[in-house]
Amino acid sequence: MSETRTQISTTPEANESDIRVLALVQSAETESMFIDFIHSVCPDQGEVLRLSLDQSMDYLEKNDVPPYVIVDIGGASDPLTCVRDIAGTVPPSVTLMIVGDRQDVDFYRAITHGFGIAEYLYHPLVQNLVVRFFGGIILHGQKFRSAANGGSFILMTGVRDGVGVSTILANLGWCVAEELKRHTLLVDFNLQSSKLGLLLNAENNSGLQAVLETPDRMDGLLIERSTQVLSDRLHLLAAVGPILNRPRIAPATSKALIEFVRTKFHFIMAESSWRDGDMYLALLEEAQQLIFVLDPTLISIRDTLRALAALPKGSLPTRPIYVLNNYGRPGTLSMEEVCKSLNLQPDVVIPYMPKDFGEAEINGQPLISQNVQFRNAMMLLAQTGLSVHVPGQHSQSGWRGRISALFSKLRRK
Repeated sequence: MSETRTQISTTPEANESDIRVLALVQSAETESMFIDFIHSVCPDQGEVLRLSLDQSMDYLEKNDVPPYVIVDIGGASDPLTCVRDIAGTVPPSVTLMIVGDRQDVDFYRAITHGFGIAEYLYHPLVQNLVVRFFGGIILHGQKFRSAANGGSFILMTGVRDGVGVSTILANLGWCVAEELKRHTLLVDFNLQSSKLGLLLNAENNSGLQAVLETPDRMDGLLIERSTQVLSDRLHLLAAVGPILNRPRIAPATSKALIEFVRTKFHFIMAESSWRDGDMYLALLEEAQQLIFVLDPTLISIRDTLRALAALPKGSLPTRPIYVLNNYGRPGTLSMEEVCKSLNLQPDVVIPYMPKDFGEAEINGQPLISQNVQFRNAMMLLAQTGLSVHVPGQHSQSGWRGRISALFSKLRRK
């Protein structure tokens, strides 16, 4: 295998002394993923080399390396010995992260506890998982809050009213709970016009309102009594309050609520937007993943760009996920126009299906249980946005993966 060298630099002043992260990978697909990773985590401060495993070992022996090194040991005949050799080659001050093939916990413990490896991920890699775990170490010197004990908090934001964020949130929650078997809590902070209960055929109650109105009495028992059990793994915390009164929810109250429920669920999902003011910023601080929902209209594109520009720097451990809903609706933008305007490609695209969505809402049944096309979109969102393993879906490989990597490079040029 010939050496391929890519230094991630967008400024002429950047040079090798600025490099903080070195990634040694073996395939074009992994190379493309780590180029995107460097761009999102530490632009101008990373280098990606595509080498064979033997070439990587030789490189580490003969060259000075930056503070953070990622090595792909996929295909190693003796992975444990390989990791031991790598750990013995680089200086003790270097933080090592490994990518490999082994998926068992014994191997993970052996290399992290025995050889001081900071983190380990196995193929097939998921982009957001790489950013979440490797990126957290590079940015903060330790595993980021997403790796802490407790469930992950997912914040979904509609860039404007009417883009379908409640429908997507309800179906994603159902998907993760019923299809992927993760204990999931949906929280609807919109007390004026709560919609999640209607979409999931739940009874109206005042559960969430009772919790939020008495923050000094907030405890596990009160939250448990206020939560609706929709299935063994799907729970809902919502309320339908007075329609003319928009209650002000204190940021500290919403943060305390999320902290209370973390230990009970794998995933906590909620909808909020910048219209909620300080509460939205407080929820952003707690979120492991932000998901933007937009539709193919000019006003959605404008507000997506405004929302991105307004995000507090360093507020998220991963890049936002973009869901384009109602694609193909008559009189809206084409995919080329959307991508060109946003300067990116949406992660998940949901086609325009007004009849299917309307009937599902009337029947109080999640559309994901009835429509294969929509189910596939929700599975993709769970995989890319929540880093959940979806059975039967893997990252691209073979000729499809090579073509994807090629187009990824062309988009960056």
